[in-house]
Amino acid sequence: MAISYGQTIPDVSWGCEFTEVLDSTGVQFVKLCHVHVSQISQISKMLASSVVDTSWMVELDEGAREAYEYTVQETADLLIKIFKAAEEAGSVIDEFGELMVSMGAAKSLEVLFKHTLIPIAELWKPQAKQNEGFDFHSVCSSDYLNFGEAKYSSGSTSYGRALDQAGEFVAAKKHKRDWVHLVNLASPASIQNLNKNLHGVVAAFSIHAEDPLTVYKNALKKAAKFAKEKNIGFVYMVGVTHES
Repeated sequence: MAISYGQTIPDVSWGCEFTEVLDSTGVQFVKLCHVHVSQISQISKMLASSVVDTSWMVELDEGAREAYEYTVQETADLLIKIFKAAEEAGSVIDEFGELMVSMGAAKSLEVLFKHTLIPIAELWKPQAKQNEGFDFHSVCSSDYLNFGEAKYSSGSTSYGRALDQAGEFVAAKKHKRDWVHLVNLASPASIQNLNKNLHGVVAAFSIHAEDPLTVYKNALKKAAKFAKEKNIGFVYMVGVTHES
């Protein structure tokens, strides 16, 4: 099995580089990509801007918009405090790590695979900072909803924990529980596919290793097994590294 880096797409505004990771196995239902964060202060600034962008609410009907307005304001205020603290410190502190991994991974799916992103789940779920479910969501070009779980560790690589947690959530039907929200936020075709149990999973994780490609080699094997056992259409494995 040969694992290699593909084209790297830098994004100066986010302080990141996004790279697809290629493999020679021909496994079509697992995609790998790598995010390297070179400027913590820059990504912190962009994440803060993204959570105050309420343009996604404009197209909602009046009832749905009013239902989300208070939750969005409450959680956005909490998230901005976290992002501002990281921006000022220029380092990964407190709760910022997992948010950086989840939102950085979501951005990589948009940049590398042309996914449409749905606002981070903490903005629209009822309990601020207590999401007992998937962290982020996207819709791919085939109109599959993808359910993302992020795990950050300051000293270890965490793809196993991210994928195991995603598996527990699928078993508990937490992707189906998100339906009541996603029906307002995602495309009708992706909702129809979800009703038919056609969807993907994203495991986003921090990487602490001298050779990230070895991590991706092992992650690919685990993801392929996971997809078959859980009957998941696609699995995306997104690793995130950062400069301190």
